[in-house]
Amino acid sequence: MPFHSKHHAQTGHLTGDQVFVPKTRSELGLPHLDHERENLEGTRVSVDLQELLSEALEEAPIVSIFWLTAQLLCGWPLYLIKNATGQRSYPRFTNHFVVTKPLFAPHHLKEVFISDIGVFLWVASILYSIKVFGFLKVFRIYLFPYLWVNHWLVLITFLQHTDPALPHYQASAFNFPRGALSTFDRELMGGPGIIGKITGWICGTITHGICETHVTHHICSKIPHYHAWEAREAVNKRLARDGIYVQGNPATWSEALRVMRECKFVEDEGEVRFYKNAQGKTARVPIFLGEAVSDSAVDIQIVGLELYQSFIAIYVPAHYRQFLVAF
Repeated sequence: MPFHSKHHAQTGHLTGDQVFVPKTRSELGLPHLDHERENLEGTRVSVDLQELLSEALEEAPIVSIFWLTAQLLCGWPLYLIKNATGQRSYPRFTNHFVVTKPLFAPHHLKEVFISDIGVFLWVASILYSIKVFGFLKVFRIYLFPYLWVNHWLVLITFLQHTDPALPHYQASAFNFPRGALSTFDRELMGGPGIIGKITGWICGTITHGICETHVTHHICSKIPHYHAWEAREAVNKRLARDGIYVQGNPATWSEALRVMRECKFVEDEGEVRFYKNAQGKTARVPIFLGEAVSDSAVDIQIVGLELYQSFIAIYVPAHYRQFLVAF
């Protein structure tokens, strides 16, 4: 999957990442940045402009619930078919079924062709089943469970890579350590209290920690799942020494709704950008090296590189190191 390797290499890169790429102010057709009524960082927004932006974005709970449901159930097929939520710098009709740049290279033609045949046969079998058994029966037995599985895939990956606290980088500010640490670990279906702990433990166990160990996966994607929990503890201890915390809220439907409502757009300018909500406000502000205050989610170039190198040297078995990115 070459497009997934690109995602790992350029996570959080505004023009290089492959999925869950933030939309900009101009792409949404919002009013241009008005420095008299707001600042670039999103810490100062006049009341009238907040109302204007909220109205333009059609912000309402019922609207957010509708779009979240659509994204969870249909997001994965639409990403494959029409590059939905993908890199918008790509040509208009970019998809995963035709060998065209930038997703694929010419030597991928055979693999993509074989995959296309498989998908064609799958769709044909569904249509034939509908003809024989009727749509409702096929929907109940197969189509809805299929969409439900997709829903878990989208829910997990959406919350791993989307949050108002996660930075996104222009090319001039991006590097691999920054990208790897611009993701979140989350407890799948976890929460406070005994019930939350039980559901979190069950979901984390049966999914092999796919949601709980995601940051470690981005630092070194060759670590097997049965070592990922141990590796996560080592990573978190090292990050904590520099005040960097990569644990997000539990991955639940309510959290997905909160994130969708808080993450509306990013600005068209700035080397490091955070999501703004429907009122044009941000939850984080980038603070750069050399200033008195340091935002741990941004100032990670040096720390991230040290973490990566020391983590590889101490934890990763020698027979895995050959697969790692060299700096």
